[in-house]
Amino acid sequence: MTPSSSLRSRQGGLIGGNVGPSGNSNIHVDTISDVREAQDKRKRTTGVWIRKQHRRIVVICLSSCIVLLFFLFSNNLFVTNGEVDSEDSILAPMGTIVYGAKSKGNNTDKLVAQAINAGFRHIATGGFHFEYNEPAVGIGWKESGVPRNELYLQTLFVAKSVNNYGVQNCKVGGCPPSPDLSIEEQVHLSIKSSLHNLQTRYIDSVLVHNFRAKLEKFEDTMTAWKVLESYVDRGIIRHLGIVSVHDRDYLLKLHNETKVKPSIIQNRFHSNRGYDVELRLLFKDIGMSNQLFWILTGSAGGKVKNNGVISEIARRQGVSNQVLLYSFIIVCLGGTPLIGTKTLQHMEEDVSALIRKPLVWNDE
Repeated sequence: MTPSSSLRSRQGGLIGGNVGPSGNSNIHVDTISDVREAQDKRKRTTGVWIRKQHRRIVVICLSSCIVLLFFLFSNNLFVTNGEVDSEDSILAPMGTIVYGAKSKGNNTDKLVAQAINAGFRHIATGGFHFEYNEPAVGIGWKESGVPRNELYLQTLFVAKSVNNYGVQNCKVGGCPPSPDLSIEEQVHLSIKSSLHNLQTRYIDSVLVHNFRAKLEKFEDTMTAWKVLESYVDRGIIRHLGIVSVHDRDYLLKLHNETKVKPSIIQNRFHSNRGYDVELRLLFKDIGMSNQLFWILTGSAGGKVKNNGVISEIARRQGVSNQVLLYSFIIVCLGGTPLIGTKTLQHMEEDVSALIRKPLVWNDE
């Protein structure tokens, strides 16, 4: 083969020629015009094939869309009927104030609906807790007419070893629960029951409950927490938290050893717990919202009720002593008060002074 023919063979191989094992070239395209003609032919052939396979392509595309939609629905990834689980969708944040549905009995649904219509958006209830009527909370938020994704619904996981444990809210298969259920099985049944009671596909937060200062064993808390984390991973629960922990080491250990960090610490606001003064910086440092209960019924409420100085400040602000205390907790302590009022007037006063037109605190 001459040098020129060798060059032609290499060029032919690059643009479509075949070079056999012996080195002989079989060149089909040698010019730019031939290349363009071959490209046009391929395009025409492809176009004919697409037209012939049009119906099949449409079927494949539709099938793919159906599979994708099924995946999204099954994993709770977007809005359906006012419920939402998408990172791109707007979900209700934790509230500045929380309406606590504890001890409302048969009036729970009516009071929850009133609270929501008054302006509360964060509602706290409990599943296997004998002082809550969780199914009525589901009825109440539905009756309010406010879309699900504009509400923050919070409930409790209460282990059978905790004093407040009660199964009157359990309305699903597996109820009443067997006394032999493991902690993992208790969590699964509790979440199944709460989803049913609250008439929702997701729960904004679930708090692991302790009775007052009687902490559950850390190992048991971690066992329950890991199961709850699996629900967070699936988009069924958004946030996790814990109740009645005034132990710094316990909180730090929980924060350090969990994958889904605690977002909420719900503690009583009481002098016998030092009002959590020594823990408040820790709450902030590890990113936990501090919900406070027993504000008016505990020691603080009694001290502000008839205090002359506080009464004068409240008078200047045009609010009650109780509302002033709530405002102090929000503005000065960075806390979130749980409010359990049963009167519409107080609900409206709380929302007006704490959310719509918050009180302004100054050095005076």
